[in-house]
This record gives sequence, structure tokens and C-alpha cells, in this order.
Amino acid sequence: MNTIKTTLKAIFIMVFLFLNSDNLFSQHFISGIIIDNQSNEKLPFVNILIKNNENTILSYTTCNENGTYLIEFPSEYDEIIIETSILSHKSSLKKLQKEKISKKTYIVNFELEETISTLEEVIVKSKKPILIKNDTTVFRPNNFKDGTERDVEDLLRKLPGINIAKNGSITFKGKRVTRVLLDNDNLFDDNYTIGTRNIDPEIIEEIEAIEDYQKNPLLKGIKNTEDVALNLTLKKGKTDVSGDINIGLGVENKYRLMSNILSISKKIKGFGLLNYNNINQNVSPYNFVSNNFDLSKINELRFRTNNYLASNNFNILIPEEYVGSNNNLFGSFNVLNKFSNKTSLRINANYLTDNLELNNTTKTNFNNIDLSITNIYDQNKKPKVNVLDYELIHRPKQNSILNVKGKIDYTTLDINSFSTNNNSVFREIKKSEDLFINQNIEYTNKLNNNSAFQLVGKLSKNTIPQELDFNNIDVTSSGSINQDAKFIKNSFNISSKYLSKLKNGNYSLSLGIKSEKNLLTSNNDIVNFNHFSNNNDVTFRDNNLYFDFNYLFKINKWRFVFENSLFYSDVKINNNSSSTKNKKIINNPSLTTYLGLTKHSNIYINYNINNRLPELDKMYSGLIQIGNRSILSNTFEFNRIRSENVSIGYKINDFYNLFQFNSYFNYAKVNYDYLNTLFIEEDTSLNITNLEKLDNSNYRLGIETEKYINFIKSTIDLKSTLTINNYKNTLNNNDIRDNKSQSLLLKLDIRTGFNNKLNFENSIVFQNNSFSTEGLNQVNFSTFQNNFSTKFVNDRFNFIMEAKYFDSNLKTRNNSFTFLDAIFNYVQKNEKIEYELRFNNLLNRKFFEELNSTDYSTTLSTQTLLERYFLLSIRFKI
Repeated sequence: MNTIKTTLKAIFIMVFLFLNSDNLFSQHFISGIIIDNQSNEKLPFVNILIKNNENTILSYTTCNENGTYLIEFPSEYDEIIIETSILSHKSSLKKLQKEKISKKTYIVNFELEETISTLEEVIVKSKKPILIKNDTTVFRPNNFKDGTERDVEDLLRKLPGINIAKNGSITFKGKRVTRVLLDNDNLFDDNYTIGTRNIDPEIIEEIEAIEDYQKNPLLKGIKNTEDVALNLTLKKGKTDVSGDINIGLGVENKYRLMSNILSISKKIKGFGLLNYNNINQNVSPYNFVSNNFDLSKINELRFRTNNYLASNNFNILIPEEYVGSNNNLFGSFNVLNKFSNKTSLRINANYLTDNLELNNTTKTNFNNIDLSITNIYDQNKKPKVNVLDYELIHRPKQNSILNVKGKIDYTTLDINSFSTNNNSVFREIKKSEDLFINQNIEYTNKLNNNSAFQLVGKLSKNTIPQELDFNNIDVTSSGSINQDAKFIKNSFNISSKYLSKLKNGNYSLSLGIKSEKNLLTSNNDIVNFNHFSNNNDVTFRDNNLYFDFNYLFKINKWRFVFENSLFYSDVKINNNSSSTKNKKIINNPSLTTYLGLTKHSNIYINYNINNRLPELDKMYSGLIQIGNRSILSNTFEFNRIRSENVSIGYKINDFYNLFQFNSYFNYAKVNYDYLNTLFIEEDTSLNITNLEKLDNSNYRLGIETEKYINFIKSTIDLKSTLTINNYKNTLNNNDIRDNKSQSLLLKLDIRTGFNNKLNFENSIVFQNNSFSTEGLNQVNFSTFQNNFSTKFVNDRFNFIMEAKYFDSNLKTRNNSFTFLDAIFNYVQKNEKIEYELRFNNLLNRKFFEELNSTDYSTTLSTQTLLERYFLLSIRFKI
């Protein structure tokens, strides 16, 4: 308690100093307006750089949409240079001397001359220009388009250095893209797939990839980040109001109705979307078909708890649009209103409802056990998602920002299914409600050009009640079995942070208090396991007093990044009749060293130690049933999980020659880890987890390269990854087994960019997986897929033919499948009406078989597919 009082007193003192910081400095400011020297129009978003006589950047800001700016005169200099920077106009320099009076404001205006050649490097390869300046790479989309792009995501896939995952998340040069902006405005926040998957690429003038992206403009130049933002610059004169209405009807009662509208003005940006279809088209960020993780939840994992009943049985190799059938309605409303130069409000509201029909059959043979199990899942899944995001940004003064950001997410999921476990047929009903509330408040005050102070508060709550009812419909005397469970996670965090820029780097200090409370209650009426409890009542509290330190140091070609989190942890766990208390000081250090070999290449080495607490879903000891045959439990004994990680890598990013190369090696060792003990019988599978000292390890070696070859007008992208896991488990209460899994992934993409009307794309993916257990035979299987597409574009007509080949077991050759799709597209001369004829699954594949193996079993999984359909669509552009 004394420690907490001391911390609160320290935070109070820092806040007091912050609130009175204006009285600590005699400040000089520079303000002005920037216009075009020909049209006299005000120029928005021009960069203003403050430099000394040695050309070292001292401060940085950006003028607003009205062409005005305000920036502080560095207190330690008597003479400075003010420089403008923007891609569309020539740079301009002005010198300014400080007058010997207190709190002086200087007026410095600029009239800029338009130019198209202000960038330091210009790359022109096969009419594909890429412009680079400092941390910004600018792509001109018209040089990458072939006329077949339907949305921004289609266009992004063709840009060098950009990769897009199945869930829509984007990386640039291997770094995660955290924001996709519209004319420098954050309209979509984390759910940027709403924009990338639905905005017409024809309205995009340029795409800027901004590295070292800082979402808080006051911290630009003070704090370094690894974040990347993509800025979509819209065409002038064509973006006031744009959108389209798409109506599609097809055989077998297939339909697609879609409408979106984008409205842009100086003060308001808005995007609305409505999509209704039954052709497995998911334009939302939410996924209820497979185990691909939702992009919307990536940044919320540490604040959310568990939903056992929402897990999917489908781990599929083929694209999700082939699997099952849907009846999907998704609506999204996104608006950003700049009330003034000081205040803006962003609101995002999303609604999703679906009716999914999924059918999956699995036949599992267990190695070294004379047992085979067949399961059939015929599911009707009805998710309903309601999400409201909001963010208020207010700048009471030029050197301070208040950011209030929140989210309310309420998701319900009803699953009705008939499942077959060998010869027994069950009816299952699963229901869950997921309520997530998150609120963040951040106040930033820039004390001077080189330092800033922040006060941050975070509050979140996640509650998930869930229920399972099932009964054996073949047995008339069989009563239903009921499983109720409720997970709750509450988090609270308040901290103060000081950030400072040094001559050769920067550092930050953070002091705060974090409190987390997790609860789990459950009960069931299982009667087959008398030596286990049917109830769980777990409370887990963790109160932290923490101090974080980050330091970046640069010298010549070297860069060192040291990060350390030091915290005092007070843990209390009550599990049914037992209790655990643990108080300990924990240290989590990380050191990364970079060496720049050339202008475009570097090597890096990282070493870090991480100590974490076990998850709530590994702390209970009673039974929890999650399906007609699947039961979970734990033998819990408290220990922290300590892992050591080493990474070594070599990177080349040479956009001048359109060449990228990345090689890396990662090693991780975990002392305490989870030991799964599996009890497998004909009717049930019981998985008991223990936290024990196992010394598991993981190795990962990867090589990635991308190169544009001019003489064949093609881009070649090669990726290879080798992963080795050493882990332990037990089967049917036998001795602990030492296991090793190895996975080799090879991926080769070739994309042509011929000047003629015909182009091709081909992607080859080969994966070899092997599992070995000491004293037993090795299990080995390989998968192969090849995706080939040809595109023909002639004026207003284009044609796409896609052939996808999958083989989930190269040894047997009995699991190969081919899918054919085709799209014919025609645009009228006025470009306002577009016609599309789509043929999906032309060969009418009705199921897909996939073979998977583990160290103890081999499973043949069969998925029912969406049958062949033809769809004729008419698109009206606004």
C-alpha cells in the first residue's frame, strides 16, 4: 500500500509540473501562411522544418488544411533556417534571427513554386515510377494498374514491398501497417480493411508508404516507431462525392447487393457501405468461417478473454469463399469531422449478421493406438456483431493534444448443429455473448522541441457468458448435458511518461500502475468423470507497479535500441478451494543492434527476455465441455513462463533497383511451458494441461526476396521458411514424449507486367510437415498448391481466368482438387455503368478433402463447398 501511495505521489508531482510547464519557459513562436505563387491558393499539409546553420533538423511540424502553421523557436539558438517541404512544390528557405524579448511571435509566410521533380530519387522501371524521399515511398497507381482492379486491396497487391495476409492485414518492407489514411486523415483506424476492400482504386492519385509513422504529431522526431501508414491521396475534383451501386443476380438464387459512398470536404470525410449477399463474399473485418484471426482484434488480445464456443472446426487450405454457404448483411458507417483546427471527432459504426451453413467431416486415426474416430459436424452458425468506435482529438494549445478513444463491441453467436461421434448422433446448441468495452485517454504536452510529457489512462472490460447443450438423439433415455461458463476480464492502467530527444538518439521513461482482474465460473452435469469437479470458480488478480525505460542511440552506421520493463507484481489466485499468492520484482529487458552496411542494407541482432503469467484458461481444475466429445481441464500449479529469444537478420531494401531481400534466424527457449496430457477414447477426448518445467525450444529460419526483372517485364517474389519445434506431451497417461515438428514452406510468385493486353500471374506453394517422437516412426506429409490467372484487357473490356490446384498429400495423389473461376467485365464509354459476368467453381466441386497430421494422429478432413454459380452484375458509378 505504501508503494502505491508513493507512486501516486510521484505521478501527481509530474502532472503538477506538466500543468505548470508553460511558466517554466520563455517561449518564442513562428507562425505563417503558405500559398501557391501562381494561384494564390492556400497549400495544406506542407512540412515545416526548423534547422540550424549546420543543416541539422531541430524541429518539425505540418501546416493545417488552411495552409497555416505554428511552431516554437528553439530556445537555445539565436539564428535558425526555416524550410518548406512538399512533393508538389519546390522547397523554400528563409533565415530568422531571435530578438531579445520574451515570448515573441514571428510571422514568416511562404509563396511556393509548383514542381514535379522535388524528390531525391526517381525510379522509372517499365513505366512503374516509385518516388522516395526520407521515410516516405510514393507509388503512382496508374503505372501499376492493368484494369482488373476492383478495390484498393487489388491494387496494393501489385505494389513492390507490400504484402497482404488472408485477414487483410498489410505489411510494407516486413513492417506492419497500422493505419490506412485518406488524404492524411485516419478515417478507419484499426479496421482499415473496410476501406481497402471496398474503395474504388480509380479515385486514388498516389499511395504513400510512410515509415516511422507517428500517429501523435507532437511526438514526431522525439519518439521512433516501427509502424507504417499507407496514405491514399485522392484525385482532386473527383472525390467530393463518389461511390457506386452494384446489383448482382445469378442462377440457383444467388445474389449480391452492394452500395458504398465516399464524401470528402475540407471538414468532413465520410464512407458508408452496405453489402448483402449469399455468395460467400465477406467484405467485413469479422471472420466466423475459419481460424484466420480477425484484423479488428489484433491490438486487443491482451484485454480480451476466452470464448471456447466461438472456436472453429475448420482449418482450411482453400480460400474461405469456397466453403459452405452464407446469407450475409454488413453495414459500415465511418465519419471524421474536423470541427475546427483544434478539434476533430471520428465515429465508426459496424453491423454484421450472417447465417452460415457449414459441413465438416473428419476421420482421425491415432498412431500406435488401435483407434479410429469419425466426426461429422453439420452447423448452422448465426453471428451478430455490433461495434461502435470513437475518437475525439482536441488541441487546447499548439503544443498539447488530448486524445479520447473508445470502443463498444457486442457480439452474439448462436450455433445449432447435428454432430456425429462415430455411430452416435448428437444435437448441439451453443450460445455466447461477447461484450467488450475499451476506453483510452491520452494527454500529451510538448515541453519544447526536444521533449514531451504524457499522461495515459486505459480502462477495459470483457465479459463472455457461454452455454452448451447437447444430447444423444439416438438414445431415448438420454438426457441433455449442459455446460455453462462465464469469463470476465477487467483491466485498468494509468501512467505518466516523459520523452526526450538527444543529439544522437532519444529516450522515454514511463511510471505507472496496472491492475487486472480475471474471473471464471462454470458448471456442468457431466457424470463420466467422478474424480474431477464439475464446477469452476477462479479469481485471478495481478496488481503491478511498473517502470519502463526505452533508449535509442545512434553513432555512425550503428543503432542501438535498449528497452526494459521493470515491475513489481502482486498476484493472487483463488481456484475453488485452493489459493496462491506471489509477490515478485520482474525484469523484461530487450536489446537490438543495427549496423547499416550500405544505404539500402543492414544487419540486426535482438536479444530479449520475457516473463509472463499463465493464462486464465489454464488455471481452472474442474471440467469444461466444449463439444459432444471434447472436454478440457488443468492440473494447475503457479509458475511464471520465462522465454529467451534471439533474432539475427540481414535486410536489403533497394527500391531504386526494385529489389528486396530479407533473411532471418530466430531462436526461442521456454523454461516452464504447458504439457498437454491427452486421454483419447472412442466417445470422449480429455485434454488436461499442466504447467511444468519442460525447456521447450523453437527455431525459425527464413529467406524472402522480391525482384523486378526488366527484360522479361516481371516481378518475382520468393519466400522460404523452415520452422523446428521441440515440445513434450503425454498420451493416455503414458510417459512424457519428446516430440519434434518440422515445417518447410516454399512460395514462389511471378507476376508479368507486359505492355500488351495479356498478362499472367502464378503462385506456387509447397509445404512439407514432419512429426517425430522418440522411439516411434516419423510422420511426414507434403502439400502443394498452384494458383494461375491470366488477364486480358482491351480498352473497356477485360477478362480474368483463374485456375487453383490443391493437393493436401503428395504421397497419395488422392487428395488433389482443381477450381476454375472466370470474370468478364465491360465498362460503358461514359464509364458510369459497368457490367460483370462471374463464373465461380466452374467444375462444380462439391467437397474438398485435406489431410493433416500431428505427432499422435492423422486426420482426413472433408469440407462441403459452395456449388457452382453464375452471377450477372450491373454497377452504377456516382
